[in-house]
Amino acid sequence: MYMADALEGDAAAINQAGSLRMQAYRLALTATQGDDERLTERLQRLDDTLTSPALLLTVRRHPNSPLPERYATIVSHWAYTMRPQLADQPRDLARYLSELDAFTQELDGFVRSLQEASERKLGVIRVLQVGTLFIIVLIAFLLINRLHNNLATPLRALTAMARQIGRGNFSSRVEVAGDTELSLLARTLNQMSQELAELYAEMEQKVSDKTAELQRSNTSLQLLFNGAQMLYSQPQDPGQMMGQLLSKVQEALGSGPVSLCLNRPGEAGSHTAISSLDMLPPYYCDLPQCAACPAQANQGLLANGNRLISFAMRSGASELGTLRVEHPADQALQPWQEQLMLTLADLFAASLSLAGQGEQQARMALMEERAVIARELHDSLAQALSAQKLQLARLKRLAARGADSETLSATAGEIEQGLNAAYRQLRELLTTFRIKVNAPGLKPALHATVEEFSSNSGLDIHFSYQLDHCPLTPNEEIHCLQVVREALSNVLKHARASQCWLSLYQDRKGMIHVQIEDNGIGIGDSVSPSGHYGLTILRERAEGLHGEVSIDPREAGGTRVWLRFAPDYRRIPLRQESV
Repeated sequence: MYMADALEGDAAAINQAGSLRMQAYRLALTATQGDDERLTERLQRLDDTLTSPALLLTVRRHPNSPLPERYATIVSHWAYTMRPQLADQPRDLARYLSELDAFTQELDGFVRSLQEASERKLGVIRVLQVGTLFIIVLIAFLLINRLHNNLATPLRALTAMARQIGRGNFSSRVEVAGDTELSLLARTLNQMSQELAELYAEMEQKVSDKTAELQRSNTSLQLLFNGAQMLYSQPQDPGQMMGQLLSKVQEALGSGPVSLCLNRPGEAGSHTAISSLDMLPPYYCDLPQCAACPAQANQGLLANGNRLISFAMRSGASELGTLRVEHPADQALQPWQEQLMLTLADLFAASLSLAGQGEQQARMALMEERAVIARELHDSLAQALSAQKLQLARLKRLAARGADSETLSATAGEIEQGLNAAYRQLRELLTTFRIKVNAPGLKPALHATVEEFSSNSGLDIHFSYQLDHCPLTPNEEIHCLQVVREALSNVLKHARASQCWLSLYQDRKGMIHVQIEDNGIGIGDSVSPSGHYGLTILRERAEGLHGEVSIDPREAGGTRVWLRFAPDYRRIPLRQESV
């Protein structure tokens, strides 16, 4: 800026100095023309130009150059030699013209010196510009290098670290020296990466633990499901099925051998012991000496250092057996292992209990069936044979007394008639006891019965069944079938009917209605004649269903047998809660 300021006015000074030559020649021309007024004016103008501020300032700005001396020479030459030739009278134009070339040369030397001084300043300015440009480039290089080292490189490292974090790699770290914003950001990212790594490791561990737990739960549930399916597919012999499950239980637990001991309720000791290794009693078992079992003494410790952990199988107050697992004595079963063993013990106990109940029910059903057969034989065939036995004793007494042949023949006829009636009752009982419901449900059995009676008698039977939605028990189905067969048998034997209507339906209150109607001769009363038990059997069947049966004349002629009862699924016992 100083050098540029030093050049200020040099161009104007050069112009002014150049104009002095033109003005000097113009004065000579004006003097030749003889125009004094214009000559005076132009003399003053040259004086003003020669002492102009631009020339004076330029001369003072270059004190160490030839400019001050040359300017002083020009001023002296003009003031003392040339100006007086034109300003004084008389004018000496010839001398003026003779001095004009020397004056012009002095002006040219002054202009040349002024130009050289300006060029020197321009050279200095050029050197300064080059040096300044070099300094600027150097500063820019240093700045860029510093920015690269302190900004671009850390930012690139931070960006790479951010990408690694985005990919799930938390092992990379960035170190930025100093106490700048980037170093703070680097420390923050390092801390965040470390915390994320710890968090991910913890989450992966939790996921791994949860996956293992879910796999164990899935294995346990699969084992329980397969066990329940296997046990309930063959409920008659659950002990064998349980033994087959023990190896899978051991595999699911990941523990030592699993064993099973089965008891009989109310009896001391076990009757069956099975191990998961070979389906044989465990090596420590000495049946039937159950009192010496390690599970009963020394807290279940075995000679090999393991401990027997027992899980009782109970059904109510009955002890059905024990499920045991051999486990290291210094370790406890994990909660899921203990829960699995408890659940299996309950499942085995339920299976054994159901098997026992099934056996008891079969036993009771057999006893009940025998009681029914005995009652039927006693109420029908036994009484009829007993009566014929009395008739035979009477025949013997009459023969011993010598009764006439007519009396003996009448008594023999009564005995024969009674035997025939007893034989019919026997056939009816055999038919009744052979009734089976082979197809699922009552409807197929009734269809078969209708076809049987229609084909054998020619009776036109109209059948209406509206109980497809009603689940009847096997006992209810058997009683309904027997009532229908007994009623149809009575229609064939006594009604002399051509048509019969059989309908089964349920009313809105849930009562089951079984109606058998015919267009026969009707019935006088509902009391069975002597030696006939059909109506009595119908009433007994109705009582067995906790219902009632009515035998009434039909309005359009004939007889109607009407059975009404509430099915078991509608007889829900309601128990009032005690306060």
